[in-house]
Amino acid sequence: MSSWLQRQRKQALIDLSQEAGLRQGDELRKDEIIEALENHLRSNATRLSRNPSFQPYYGTTPYKTRSSSTMGGVASDDGEVESVVRGRGRRSTAVKQEPSEDTGASSPAGPSTSALTLREPASTSLTRRTPGRPRSDTRPRLPASPADVADLAEYETTQFYAGLNDFYTISGIPETLERIREVCSSVIGVQMAFQLLEATGLQRATLPWIYLMDVKIGPGIQGMILPAYYPDLFKLLTADFWLPTLLYATTSIFVPALFAYFFNLTTRNVNRHGATVSVARYTIDPLIFNVVKAILTYVVYGQLVGANIFGVENVATVRNAMIGGHQGVLVGCYVCILASVYEAAQRKP
Repeated sequence: MSSWLQRQRKQALIDLSQEAGLRQGDELRKDEIIEALENHLRSNATRLSRNPSFQPYYGTTPYKTRSSSTMGGVASDDGEVESVVRGRGRRSTAVKQEPSEDTGASSPAGPSTSALTLREPASTSLTRRTPGRPRSDTRPRLPASPADVADLAEYETTQFYAGLNDFYTISGIPETLERIREVCSSVIGVQMAFQLLEATGLQRATLPWIYLMDVKIGPGIQGMILPAYYPDLFKLLTADFWLPTLLYATTSIFVPALFAYFFNLTTRNVNRHGATVSVARYTIDPLIFNVVKAILTYVVYGQLVGANIFGVENVATVRNAMIGGHQGVLVGCYVCILASVYEAAQRKP
């Protein structure tokens, strides 16, 4: 593991994970967070290495230039020249006063003056012995080889996919999909899915759609023609809409919710500040809700108990509007019951 990640605190690691596009919860241990974050940083190195927040993790690679290598040679040669001069002993050398072609006369000087005068001629002679490389390449440029073209195409492809990945991350689509998945992966999500299917079927039966006009898609005579419909909103003013809707809401929502509120099996005792209080995970127990809903569906729509009270036409309208009839509603109740039992078994200590 990276030592830089090990030195970070747990909250800082969670913030770094969110900035990198990786969601991690507080319930994870620090080692698990570090391992997941490090794997994510390795797999997204192309994109995240440019982020200043992760610069300590990836680090910087110093690039060696020609001048650095040349200077290194100069330094080593300079040291060599200095050692040679030291081996010859202390000689008095004249300091040049003016640049001229002739060599001037020598004059005695101290130790410091001798060291300074010796360094300058040594570096000058070293420059004459080891000339630097020319900055401009005078050789004729050859056309790119197939390998260079392939490398360039691979680089451009990598940059293109990195840009797409950045756009996908910035757009917020991953967070939206994660929230939708979190909602659907619960008993409430399963229950709402079946309720939505039942409500859609009932709406198509009680609020029919009327033909409006044809919509032509595409130019010319061969364009596709699609019919357009709109809901008959005048049905909202009649009893043909409200009676079946209220019957369905009573048997599938109101009565089951009333029983599930009072007979709540998710309630448990919790000690808070030295006092024992009852806390319910769900305000309406999903298990009791679906059990009561299944019983009412079988009795009212399957056995037609109370059909004279609710109206035979209303009962038939609701039963025929459901996908698969009242058996389809029972199947949805069975699935929600299994989901409730499975969730309770997972949360059992």
